[in-house]
Amino acid sequence: MIEIGRMVMKIAGRDAGKRAVIIDILDNNLVLIDGETRRRKCNILHLEPLKETIKIKKNASHEDVKTELKKLGLEIRETKPKQKTERPRKERKTPEQLRTQKEEKKKEKTALKGKKEEKPTGKKEESLEDKAGLSEKETKNKAEKKEVKKSK
Repeated sequence: MIEIGRMVMKIAGRDAGKRAVIIDILDNNLVLIDGETRRRKCNILHLEPLKETIKIKKNASHEDVKTELKKLGLEIRETKPKQKTERPRKERKTPEQLRTQKEEKKKEKTALKGKKEEKPTGKKEESLEDKAGLSEKETKNKAEKKEVKKSK
């Protein structure tokens, strides 16, 4: 049933539901297909053989498959390769550029350190009593009470 030129329907994967032609039998499980699908090897378990066959040679070119399928009235997948462009090359910096870059970073760091030191805190240093919310009078009263207790 699986032979070169046999029309098949792809039943699994990205190209499921599209028709193709078997171009080559690679081994017991794999075949090479082309047509409405992408030209690629495919597991025979992912294919449903159809009644139709086409007369093509083993490893026929895409153009041969295209002409045979047009005779049957099928449109096939056309892909255009991407145009090759020259990839951008990264330019290396000269030692002079590296030195100036390091100097600029040092200047930025010193400028940031200077700003941090210049910032006034705006608050006086507080003692633990002030932080706890105790006033000077209360602390004096407590100190006097302690002295009175010690003297007794």
